[in-house]
Amino acid sequence: MKRISLLAIVLFAFLSSSYAQYNIRFEVKNSTDDTVILGQYYMGGTFALDTSINKSGKFSFSNKKETLKQGIYFFSNKKGKFCEFIVTDSQNMTFKTTDEDWVNNLIVKGSKDEQIYLDYIKKSNKHTAIFQSLSKEASSKEEYDRKLNDLKIESDSLKEDFMNKYPQHFLTKVLKSSLAIKLPEFEKIYKEDGVVDSSAMQKIQWNYVKRHYFDNIDLTCEGLLRTPKGVFSRFYEAYWNDVMKYEKVDTIIYYADSLINECKDNKEMEKYFINDITRRYLLDNVMGHDAVYVHMVDKYFKTGRVTWFHPSDLDMNIERANKWKNILIGKYVPDLACPETDDNSTWHSLSSMNNKYKILIFWSVECGHCTVEMPKIAEWYKDNKDIYNVGIYAVHTEGDISDMQTFIKKYNMNWINVNGLYANYDWHEYFDIEKTPVIYILDKNNKILAKNVAAEKIGDLLKVIEKGEFNL
Repeated sequence: MKRISLLAIVLFAFLSSSYAQYNIRFEVKNSTDDTVILGQYYMGGTFALDTSINKSGKFSFSNKKETLKQGIYFFSNKKGKFCEFIVTDSQNMTFKTTDEDWVNNLIVKGSKDEQIYLDYIKKSNKHTAIFQSLSKEASSKEEYDRKLNDLKIESDSLKEDFMNKYPQHFLTKVLKSSLAIKLPEFEKIYKEDGVVDSSAMQKIQWNYVKRHYFDNIDLTCEGLLRTPKGVFSRFYEAYWNDVMKYEKVDTIIYYADSLINECKDNKEMEKYFINDITRRYLLDNVMGHDAVYVHMVDKYFKTGRVTWFHPSDLDMNIERANKWKNILIGKYVPDLACPETDDNSTWHSLSSMNNKYKILIFWSVECGHCTVEMPKIAEWYKDNKDIYNVGIYAVHTEGDISDMQTFIKKYNMNWINVNGLYANYDWHEYFDIEKTPVIYILDKNNKILAKNVAAEKIGDLLKVIEKGEFNL
């Protein structure tokens, strides 16, 4: 009996594997093209999955190893014909249509969900056709506006009826994702003079939008990842590029964690969000946003939650985050000391500088961009060093020292200039220097106030810092 049970388990596993495949047939009556592509959407992109060639208009797509995951897919040919379908409950479907109109003549066998989807799309397409003819048929602007409003009401009603009738259907999740966030009535906030404080009201509304941005999105529905750009991808991108654009780092981290936590019951959504947010803030050039990348690696990579990375890629991200953690804004730079020319020359350290602000620069005379930026800094420094009580500690990273000295003299770089080839610690490794120039603004205790500063922005940043308004 034990052997039979074991055999049954093995057989079940084999059969499950055998049926983990898709078999999609697409027949086009009166086809004028012998090639059809099966494609899918993925977060704003379109990808070809398979190609079928048949001169009689009967195209077949199958795979014995992989299934088609939930989402919206499409058929297309070289002549621009195109139609979409969904994959939810079936991996075995037959579609039939005519070459005259792929979309409106499309029928399906093998999926109840797909049939429901096609019925809705055909009804919706009728509204689209009416809309496209409105401008030609309306005799006046008033008639156009009236018919357009009626059409919008009908279209919204069609959408609402579908969502009410099929609350669990994949299309319902797609349709809901397009709904605007409804703002509640907020209690009025008044200024001392009795006038409504519009600024305070806008802030309340904005905070509500941030908290409820994904209310209409089922974050456990991974099929939303495989939808056209206008469904979820554009909405998701706008969240990071617009809603989070000017938020403080702690706020970004809070909402990133909240988003990931909302989809924790769906591993693929969780995987996408962790990957995307980590990559997004690895590449982000906004000052201070590197802290988001460090947080992501600390919370999700180091703890074993990220299991899909190759060990070497996992280690690389952890190693990078560990480096970046030491040089985040607010951290203190270990006292750096280097000589003017060689080991036997005079050494200078950051701690020997008594200025209110210190500008730490890594540069090289062999770096073309440095030779453009350093003279700009010299001009600014000459006029502003006393205004801000600022000093500069410039570390030459590579190249001939005599060339460095010639350049320094030519452009009157009258500050502390040192040869970085000698140092009391490996600054190159510590600061993760990959290119130059790299500019830091420090306070008198070597705390990092700003980093990766452009030469022309040094003065502007110091003005803001002086006012106490620089808060990332």
